[in-house]
Parts: sequence; C-alpha cells; structure tokens
Amino acid sequence: MKIISVFFTWLVFCLALPVTAQTQPGTDPIRFSLNEAKQYALNNSPVLLNSARDVEIARKKLWENTATGLPQADLSSSYAYSPKLSGLTSVFTGGDTTGGGGGSPFGFSINPEDLKTSFSMNIRVTQLIFSGQYIVGLKAAKVYASLSELANSKSVIGIIENITTTYFTLLIARESKDILDSTLKTVQKTLFETEQLYANGFAESTDVDQLKILVSNIKSSLSVTERQIELMDRLLKFQMGIPIDQAIVLTDQIDPLVTVMNFEAAVLDSFKLENNIDFQMLTTQEKLMKLNMQVNMAQYLPTVAGFYNRYEDFDNNFFNDQSPNMFGLSLSFPLWTSGQRNSQVSQSRLDYMKAQTNTRMASESLLIQYETSLSEFLSARDIYVMQKENRNLALHIYEKSLKKFTEGIGSSLDLNQTQSQYFEAEGSYFNALMSLVSAKSKLESLLAKSAN
Repeated sequence: MKIISVFFTWLVFCLALPVTAQTQPGTDPIRFSLNEAKQYALNNSPVLLNSARDVEIARKKLWENTATGLPQADLSSSYAYSPKLSGLTSVFTGGDTTGGGGGSPFGFSINPEDLKTSFSMNIRVTQLIFSGQYIVGLKAAKVYASLSELANSKSVIGIIENITTTYFTLLIARESKDILDSTLKTVQKTLFETEQLYANGFAESTDVDQLKILVSNIKSSLSVTERQIELMDRLLKFQMGIPIDQAIVLTDQIDPLVTVMNFEAAVLDSFKLENNIDFQMLTTQEKLMKLNMQVNMAQYLPTVAGFYNRYEDFDNNFFNDQSPNMFGLSLSFPLWTSGQRNSQVSQSRLDYMKAQTNTRMASESLLIQYETSLSEFLSARDIYVMQKENRNLALHIYEKSLKKFTEGIGSSLDLNQTQSQYFEAEGSYFNALMSLVSAKSKLESLLAKSAN
C-alpha cells in the first residue's frame, strides 16, 4: 500500500544519522509559528552568522586597502658595541686605541671609548601621492564589499525558503501521523468486533484476515512516519540554529497557513530583472572583472610618494654626518617587462568579456526561469485544489464503506480497497500541497530584493 511517505524519501538520505537526541529533563518546549521560525533563523542560523562575518571581513578588507594610501610611519633603531677598534681609528685617538697617550695629527683627539658604542634611532613617514593601481584597487575593494552584502542577502533568501519548506513538511508529517493514528484505532475496533462476530459464526475468516492486513499496513506506515517526523524536527532545528536536544512546538496549522498565504498570480507577476539577487551578483562580478583589467592597465602608470625622515644619533658619533631631518619624493616608473604587463592586461580583458557574456546569458536565463516558475506555480495551484477535492471525496467513500461493513452489508475487500484509495488520495493531496509551497517559495525567491 502506498502511503504519503514518498515526498520524505530525500530527507532519509540527507539525514540518515542516528536519532539519539532526547529532550533534556526540565527543558520547556519553544513554540514557533512559521513567521517566528523564520525570524529566529535570521538571528541564529549558523549559515547566516558566517555570511554576516563575511560581510564584516569584506568591510575590514576595504579599510585595509584604503589604509595603504594613507600616511605610514616606521621606527627603526640600532645599538652596536665594538670591543676593539680598527687601526684607522688610532689616527683620531692619537695612536692609542686603549685610551693611552699620543697625539692626533688633526690637533685633537677622541676618547676611544666613545667610538666603541653606537646607538641611533630613525623615524620615516611616507605618503602615497599618486598610484593608478591604488586608485582602481580601492574601487575594486568597494565593489567586493557590495558583492559580499549581496551574497549575504542571497543566504537570507535561501534560509527563508528552506524554513518554509521544512516547516510545512513537518506539519504534513505530523498531520499524517494523526490520520494514521485515528484510522488505526477505528480499524482495530472494527477488527475486534469482526473477530467477535466470526467467533459466533456471523462473519467469515477472510474478513478477519483482511482487517489484520489493514492493521499491519497502518502500523508499518505509522512507524515510517514517526521516523520522518524525527528527521524533519532535527532538520528544522538545524536550519534555525536551535540545539538538537531542545524541544519545539509548531503553533501553525496547515489549512490556516494555506488560507493566509497569497497565491494570486497577479500579485506575483511583477518580476524585474534588475531586482533579482543573482542578476545583481553577476553584474557586480562584471564590475570586478572590469576593475581588474584597469588595475593591470594601471601598471603602466608611475607611482609617486613623499617621505620625511628623522635621524637621531644618541652617541654624538664623530663619524656620523647624516642630517637629522630629510624630506623628499620617490618616483617609480616601470620601463620594460618583456611583455608581461601586456599579457596580464590581455588576460583580464578576456575575463571581462566573459563576464559580460555571462551577464547577458544569465539575464535571458532568469527571464525563462521566472516564466517557468510562474507556470509551475499556476499548475501546482490548480492541482492542489483538485487533489484537495479528491481527498475529501475519498474520505467520504471510505467512511461509507466502513459504515456498510460494520452494518454487515459491505465486504472486507471493499473496505480494504476504499481505505487504500483514501490513503493514496491523502498522499496525493499532501504531495500537491508541498509542490504548491515549493513553487511559491521558488517564485518568491526570484522576486526577492536585496536588503541592502
């Protein structure tokens, strides 16, 4: 017998892990509506936490690149000690490098102990005045920061879509369990009554066997559904950023959620390519490729920087004639690189052309994707309405068949068939509901705008 577990199969493969987590004693369950689950995920999802950190890293990177063009200061110092001076030094010390007598031919002498030590300090301040690569690189850093913000917005949209799908799937799994529980109780009661009738000669053994098969099938489906509920519960808590051992309660119900959700195509038919996150990311990447080409072209330009140098000799060394203050300019102009720069510019130009082509292709692809998604949504909406009516009809038929059987005017085979038909209709209804929710979420993701 086919039960509604078909649409849960992919989760069994994705989450085929031992379910050993239990609710900690004394831990109160947390209650979430769908909107509350989304908001909690936006604040606590580990995916979004890392995405936000990427945005902050990009901002720090922007300041790092900016700082390279601001004043830079370096401090250096040195200390040296020479226990034995060279013979040349004896000319200035009067021939005695140990501090003894003698005379210097220059008419003065220097204490050799003053020449054995040397202690100096140098401070250098530089300021970039012009650099083509710096100017273009700064623009590229700003564009990269905006790209990271777009990536964060895309992560937010993805989390909202995933939470919606998982929340609905968990609701469906729990409602399916309730239906199976209720049906099992009814069939078990019917089985007990039929066994009593059979014992008194008023029923056939095939009726008892048919009902036993029904009970066994329902129990099997119920076991699978309970397992799926555990997996769905774990997945939802993982997506939201909740500890696995924390119990949660879903406060929304399926029918009210479907009622309040806006499924009108007229409202959704407002796709604007420039608002699409994927298109914005592609155009931003195109800008980066253009700036990368300009950075390589800027290698042909000179780099000019100014500097100030302050030098201090704390030993007043006689041999030091360096000026304590120095101002100047430095110029760097690459002359010849054997075609290396030209090759880099050519490569970056080709990358930029590829990015332009990718953007054009993506714009056409996104338009087709939107039209396809809108068509899928409209089809899913019609199928959902039809399957909901079929489910209600199948339930009505099953209830009538059950009543006929208990009154002794219906066969167990008819009851078995109508119950299978009802379960299949229930499964088709749930599958149609999930297709509708998935199509709506996909369409909303295409229409979602960046939060920046």
